[in-house]
Amino acid sequence: MSALLGYEPVPGEETSERIWLEAPGTHRLATNCRQELLAAFSDMRPRQGARLYVLGADVGELPERERVALLGRVGFVPAHGGLISSLNGWENVTLPVAYHSPQRLPRLQDEVQEMMDDLGGVDDDLLARLPEEMTLYEKRLCAYMRSVLEKPRLMVVESLALGLGPTKRRRTARFADAYHARCPGGTYVQLDE
Repeated sequence: MSALLGYEPVPGEETSERIWLEAPGTHRLATNCRQELLAAFSDMRPRQGARLYVLGADVGELPERERVALLGRVGFVPAHGGLISSLNGWENVTLPVAYHSPQRLPRLQDEVQEMMDDLGGVDDDLLARLPEEMTLYEKRLCAYMRSVLEKPRLMVVESLALGLGPTKRRRTARFADAYHARCPGGTYVQLDE
């Protein structure tokens, strides 16, 4: 079977390790090549000599058009949230759907509210605020909702609990279950420090 997420570092480098996930479900990884993997994953381009596998494809072997198409099947939540600073929460959450599937916009408010209710820990005005007015948990929540709305087959999240208090850490622990409820058969990977 091929890897849903795999990374083979440059041969001969002692600081990196091979990553190979074949089974769907929830996975937690703590790896010393986390930054290298994240850079390759976010750009869908491994560095020279390394290999990245996503949803069964060797990314380095794909033509550009197929690599871009693969991006539409994966979700990513960076530790800092990765929100666009000039857009409020609602605009950040709905931007990809508005771009790729604008016909879904009328139904999104209910979907987003349902996710917020499931995960908890947010003020009612979250979606009206700019990222600079959000807590770290709220930024991660917005980035998570943005990704889940696209129904990715592979979701990679970075250090969700890092820097949060105990209550918010418990809430981020529910992100995997909420993802699987909305994306059955998908693969959720949490990269930890």
